[in-house]
Amino acid sequence: MALPVLNAAKYKTIVPSLKKEVEYRPYLVKEEKILMVALESQDQTQILTAIKDVISSCVYDDLDVNKLTMFDLEALFLKLRSKSVGETTEVKAACEHCETENKRVIKFEDIQMPVMEKKNSTIKLTDDVGVTLSFPRVGDIEKHDSDKLDSIDGIMEILIDCIDSIYDADDVYSAKDTKREELRDFVDSLNSDQFAKLTNYFENLPALKYNLKFKCDKCGEDNNIELKGLQSFFG
Repeated sequence: MALPVLNAAKYKTIVPSLKKEVEYRPYLVKEEKILMVALESQDQTQILTAIKDVISSCVYDDLDVNKLTMFDLEALFLKLRSKSVGETTEVKAACEHCETENKRVIKFEDIQMPVMEKKNSTIKLTDDVGVTLSFPRVGDIEKHDSDKLDSIDGIMEILIDCIDSIYDADDVYSAKDTKREELRDFVDSLNSDQFAKLTNYFENLPALKYNLKFKCDKCGEDNNIELKGLQSFFG
């Protein structure tokens, strides 16, 4: 005699960069185990792969996770998490005055989802030369060693991944038709101000956000800290 099969509830949400509605279900115990093992490893590549696998399993629509932006992935996982394990999460924040770690519980529904605003993706470097950039995608991030992503070399590799085209006074040069080494040489040729213009683009990408206001448990001082990105809510 076959055991009963439980039907999971279905929900809908919007993928921010695509402005597309998708249907999903909460993740199950077998999928939560995958996440727990990844989180215990503290390996960022393993954690990213686990989140990708869970989203692929839980979203009913045809969605290529590798082509999603990182903030799409964050938004989808937040929705999955809220419907799977409860409506709140515990976050940790260091006091701005005495650096004591404070724990607070916040509601998922109060976290600001990534907002897609009209953003100029063409960065002018000189009067004649500029670069058009795309958002970093999950597949781009995953192919790099997570230990190196915070280094200058790692930042440069992600930057190269996100170059759509380069233009000058005479022509537009598509990145897909250009050797990666040539793109790397182009980035290496930038001065510090020009490079800062490109990195500033990535520092201001859409992300999960929450303004955490609290009185420190130790010193009693008021704090107002912006939590940003998935790691802030499940660190």
